[in-house]
Amino acid sequence: MKLYEKGSINIWSDPYIRKQLLCAHINPESDAASRKPDTINTTIDWVLKNRAAPGSLIDFGCGPGLYANEISERGWHVVGIDINEESVEYAERYAASKGLSARYVLGSYLEKLHVGIFDIVTCIYCDFGALTPDDRMSFLENVKSLLTVNGTFVLDVFGEQICQIKSEGRSWSREEEHNFWSESPCYVLTECQHFKEHNVWGEKYVVIPDTGQPFSTVIWTHYFTVESITLLLADSGFNVTEINQDLVQESDFSSSEVIFIRAEKSNPINSVR
Repeated sequence: MKLYEKGSINIWSDPYIRKQLLCAHINPESDAASRKPDTINTTIDWVLKNRAAPGSLIDFGCGPGLYANEISERGWHVVGIDINEESVEYAERYAASKGLSARYVLGSYLEKLHVGIFDIVTCIYCDFGALTPDDRMSFLENVKSLLTVNGTFVLDVFGEQICQIKSEGRSWSREEEHNFWSESPCYVLTECQHFKEHNVWGEKYVVIPDTGQPFSTVIWTHYFTVESITLLLADSGFNVTEINQDLVQESDFSSSEVIFIRAEKSNPINSVR
């Protein structure tokens, strides 16, 4: 595996796999794709704390709207964006059934967005750490362009503990029909590699179905310290105002060491020395 290698498909937009991801998102007993309800509610309370009145918020990588719809129920003007069509449609149906004003956009948060200006931008469940350095810069520019002056950016990233639950190596498995990867039975070849000098793990999956063409996907997982994420955000025009490492008490899918960051967009006028 090469550093920042890309697979032949994107699992979040693949017509079959995106349906399996939606099922994982809305399963309240698992945190494989979204965190469990108690953690979601605790996170929302923290995101909105010290806000005297509802404002506006956009959720990057909103999935099926588990955060966005709850925040909308609390009186906020909310927009969610995601590339998984199944998840966006689910979020829209839920919002409509509850009479919520939340609006959803099918698209990528790496592309220029024309959806308004917001008091808060959120990106939850460590999406930021899955981005390559080049994509990370595009992402942060989009965040800044959508925030009000001194607007707030809330995100979370994995800490170094992720290295204790991952291990390098290669393996394979035989999956029956209607599995996560394919409707038909398939072989799944897996490779996991640690690029220590870049603080990132790569997981590559090659799927060989009995019917259809083989395909691959690669998932990147960066990890950070409080100091490294603070410096990275500062270099991109954000001042970190609060760190919380207690919102995720347990995880049955990945590391429970998650660093939540609240940062404000730097005011260029105030930054002049």
